[in-house]
Amino acid sequence: MEDYSMSSFAMFLLEGGVDVAVAVDIEKIAPFLEEEISQYTCGEYIYKIRAGKGTLGKHWDLVINAVDPNMEGQPLFPLGRIEVEPDGPGVVNLKVPPRMEQTVHGEDAADWDGKLFGSFVSQLLNSLHTRQLIELPCLLPTI
Repeated sequence: MEDYSMSSFAMFLLEGGVDVAVAVDIEKIAPFLEEEISQYTCGEYIYKIRAGKGTLGKHWDLVINAVDPNMEGQPLFPLGRIEVEPDGPGVVNLKVPPRMEQTVHGEDAADWDGKLFGSFVSQLLNSLHTRQLIELPCLLPTI
């Protein structure tokens, strides 16, 4: 059985939420997210993103799902969400709301989906840093 406990750092990120200004136009963030997220993994799981509520060009609420690619036909398991809003020319604000503001599916699911979502958030921040869209002191641990 895999260890799905979260690192202290991932817990800290999820509990406090993440709010970063990203140096990219709002029209370019969706293709960026699709391209990057298609490469993220955690254990046997991959991530899929789908649109939630939103207003075109003003506010997007995106739902992050985990999928086991070996389980064909398995429903997507929602882990959390990210919000995207323009913040001036060439800048978007990307926000991961604090974990307690997001739905968690039962006590036992908290560690499992928390680890998967924590890994997702770390991989996303690392991608933004690698592409020089945000500054981090170093790459973040992804598990």
